[in-house]
Amino acid sequence: MTIRLLVRRSAAYCLDILLLFLVLAPVAFLVESAAGIRPESGFQVWVAAVTSFSLPVWAYFTLCDASRSGATLGKRAMKLQVVRQGHAGRLTVTRALARTALKLLPWELAHIFGFALAGAVSDAVQMSGLAAGNVLALVYLGTAAASGGRRSVHDYAVATAVVERRSAAPDTGGAIASC
Repeated sequence: MTIRLLVRRSAAYCLDILLLFLVLAPVAFLVESAAGIRPESGFQVWVAAVTSFSLPVWAYFTLCDASRSGATLGKRAMKLQVVRQGHAGRLTVTRALARTALKLLPWELAHIFGFALAGAVSDAVQMSGLAAGNVLALVYLGTAAASGGRRSVHDYAVATAVVERRSAAPDTGGAIASC
């Protein structure tokens, strides 16, 4: 059962990232083409990535985790939801935002060190930052595996867990009605 939850949780995340990319990449391309924007420097690529991908992805994960279902589209497909650890209630937007910030930290480190700081710091600093993001991602995966898929670093930090979805999530005062 524990490996099953970890596999389903990983599959849900992959589904979410795939869906987000399929929606956001064409939109970013169209907007940049229409506006004549052509990012050339590492910093310009980072700004484009933040506005076209990071901000919408943060909003998606935050609002979905705080929704009545407590689930992104990927988690819904895998019949999972995020709950407060030790409580039946759903997440507040603040808790969901903190969870998202920590969950996406490895991804953002890769963007910052791979693009924003390219040419502004030494190659050693840039590679160290990229390595830190990758090591952190492995720590997150190892932590999730050790908990049987229920909790990763970001879940422990904000007292949440990923569980099999109940047939109807109770409305216990979260901020967002549905995702």
